Amino acid sequence: MVEAVNSSGAFGAGLFLLFMAWFVVGIGSLVMFIVAIVDIVKRPDWQWKLAGQEKILWLLLVILVNILAIPALIYWFNIRKKLIAVEAAAVAGQYGPGQMTVSGWVPGPAAPGPYSGAAAPGWYPDPSHEYPLRWWDGGRWTGHTPSEQSPPR
Repeated sequence: MVEAVNSSGAFGAGLFLLFMAWFVVGIGSLVMFIVAIVDIVKRPDWQWKLAGQEKILWLLLVILVNILAIPALIYWFNIRKKLIAVEAAAVAGQYGPGQMTVSGWVPGPAAPGPYSGAAAPGWYPDPSHEYPLRWWDGGRWTGHTPSEQSPPR
């Protein structure tokens, strides 16, 4: 009689540990699933293109094939590193002109103004947004910015 009680107690403890492991893996998978989807959706399309990845493919993989969060983990520890590297390179100017916006770095002209060299020299909105105006010499931006006085005409 004593042996029956001990064996059922060991069985109950094993069942409890199995349930706890399943619970932890299930909650962890769900959390990783949500975190990966949010990160995938918030990254702009140009980052995906420059990293050589497909945003829709990874979104579908994480949503449809998320067994034990394996696609989400692959995204988080492999693909996301590539996207972060592309973003850092873009901010450093390796992909040409661009500008920082609220949503991150966006490729393209930094600000409306003379970039072709055909525009006349003059004061234009500062593409770096450090000053209200910056001098365009007809071919490039200079270091000249207006002082407290109004810019010369």
